[in-house]
Amino acid sequence: MAAAVRWVLVAAVAAAAVVALDNGVARTPPMGWLHWERFLCGTDCAAEPDRCVSERLFTEMADVMAAEGWKEAGYEFVCIDDCWMAPTRDERGRLQADPRRFPGGIRALADYVHSKGLKLGIYSDVGNSTCAGFPGSYGHYELDAQTFASWGVDLLKFDGCNAGSLGLLAEGMDLLTCSVPECKAALSPGQHVLLAQVVFGCSDSRSFQAWLEKAAFSHQRLRRAEHRSTACLVIGNFGLSWEQAVTQMAMWAIMAAPLFMSNDLRRMKPEAKWLLQNKEVIAINQDPLGKQGYRVAKDKSFELWERPLSDRAYAVAVLNQQEIGGPRNFTFSLTFLGNGLACNPACSIQQILPTSRDWGVYNWVSSLSVEVNPTGTVLLRVVPL
Repeated sequence: MAAAVRWVLVAAVAAAAVVALDNGVARTPPMGWLHWERFLCGTDCAAEPDRCVSERLFTEMADVMAAEGWKEAGYEFVCIDDCWMAPTRDERGRLQADPRRFPGGIRALADYVHSKGLKLGIYSDVGNSTCAGFPGSYGHYELDAQTFASWGVDLLKFDGCNAGSLGLLAEGMDLLTCSVPECKAALSPGQHVLLAQVVFGCSDSRSFQAWLEKAAFSHQRLRRAEHRSTACLVIGNFGLSWEQAVTQMAMWAIMAAPLFMSNDLRRMKPEAKWLLQNKEVIAINQDPLGKQGYRVAKDKSFELWERPLSDRAYAVAVLNQQEIGGPRNFTFSLTFLGNGLACNPACSIQQILPTSRDWGVYNWVSSLSVEVNPTGTVLLRVVPL
């Protein structure tokens, strides 16, 4: 499927999922770990056991998440992406895990993840086949929902590959837009509404600026629907500079995006762990008001973003998209913030990223000048006085 067509389909999936969010699902975005961006479709466990999409990979990630503060920071989902399946359905038409890579099956893996105080996510596709060519859910939506429920799965990533048309895609969305009692019909008491939380696939990070712009564009289009649809956090993975890592964490907090990491938690550098577990950034992302951020100004390579928070506070991000040169200053009037209300009559400003700093007290006609590295972001919290 052409990239442009697939992007339209992803946007349609996001829009279709809105009703599920209105059916009592928490407005704060989910947090967890997802295998795709880091481990792709590795299926050769003999040659690359540490990189193989297998039962071992997910149990080891669950162990690390439970032991090294990830669960306490809010990351609760361990999510399987594409390539977990056997090449064919079983004799009863049900999806089945590859028996070599998942010898205990998904039910046993869910039990293990739950024993660590975490939740298990799984992957399927609205079309006839997944992005990697494994069996899709078309023609089996209800059966697959029942199967996932019987395994104790807590979250489904429902992809849009190979849907073929928006009409076919809409048929698959019926399960996403049903009312809570109808969705729960296939679930055991106490289980989550399986298809109400949807996480979309990770973006290609080869071009960081294009990747960020694509995420922001999609997010802005869906802002009124209060749906969050962006790519995985690849902090601690390969390909990002420190400034870009700070930018991704800051912007995902501003956009109220799902914090789904795709990295190797077993080999995490301390600075990446510090960033991903930063309590102040996570608090912005998880703010109970549930509002998404938006861009309020653009000046050459700089962008100014804000996000309304609870208790009349605001998160503010200053992004420098220039890729060459050195640090540059960006000065902006505080009257830009919150339609002139964020600092009226006065406010205190705390810098959260890239380092913590107390900027002190300002009034609503003041200006603030911040220095931002190329491809970097300064994240601020503005509290009215």
